[in-house]
Amino acid sequence: MLHLSENDVIDIVRLLGDTASISGGHAEKKRFLMDGLCQLINVDAWVWTLGCKVKPDEQQVYVGFMHGGFTEERFSHLLEALEHKDMAHVASSFATALQVNKGLTTMCREEIDPGDLAHLGEAGALWDKANIGSLILSGYPLDDTSVSCIGLYRQLQDSLLGEREKQIAHLILGEVEWLHLSGWPEDRGAEIPKLFPRQRIVLNLLLDGLGRKEISQRMEITENTVAGYIKGIYKHFRVSSQAQLLSKFIQATPQE
Repeated sequence: MLHLSENDVIDIVRLLGDTASISGGHAEKKRFLMDGLCQLINVDAWVWTLGCKVKPDEQQVYVGFMHGGFTEERFSHLLEALEHKDMAHVASSFATALQVNKGLTTMCREEIDPGDLAHLGEAGALWDKANIGSLILSGYPLDDTSVSCIGLYRQLQDSLLGEREKQIAHLILGEVEWLHLSGWPEDRGAEIPKLFPRQRIVLNLLLDGLGRKEISQRMEITENTVAGYIKGIYKHFRVSSQAQLLSKFIQATPQE
């Protein structure tokens, strides 16, 4: 196992202390922590999301992304890549490790997907459009069906993330249980897997604040098609506006 330097340890302790002491709610603290972690391990983008139905060889479902470092277009391509049918098999080793560990699990892309199936398969073009190269994925199980999930990303041309970066991420994310448990909807997204994949992409873009026209441009589909997806999403969650949808997912009361 790699031993971290004294400077790394000092930086980790300082970031955790500063995160706990800054003003604001769980969203502000999560963003502060992730921006600081990205600086420590030199990654350019991150997401923190709720994962649902995280079972091996089943489609992994994510909702309510908080993110930093992505352009809107790049983030949209990331959502499409995550929803691709091939990702159920590609991510199965991570889902298995979560079930075995029953606690915080952190893995590099090369451990999750040693055969580089994500880029060699049909989903590869979407990952390339999202400009995702090396990555670290970390998950903190919340219950039997949901997980607080964090992704840290480097671009295609950047060097691979290694053991040092993985250890730093694991140590930091392992000390913020109070943030993993905060800010999710009361049912922790239990209804999300019942949506179709394209609906889930639209849902996450709505939660990211995009309107119908912007979503149609990002997904390269008509506004009428987007409107149909939105109508179905609102009906599914028993809301009548984007503001109500945001309140249900993004501005949810922290769990105790």
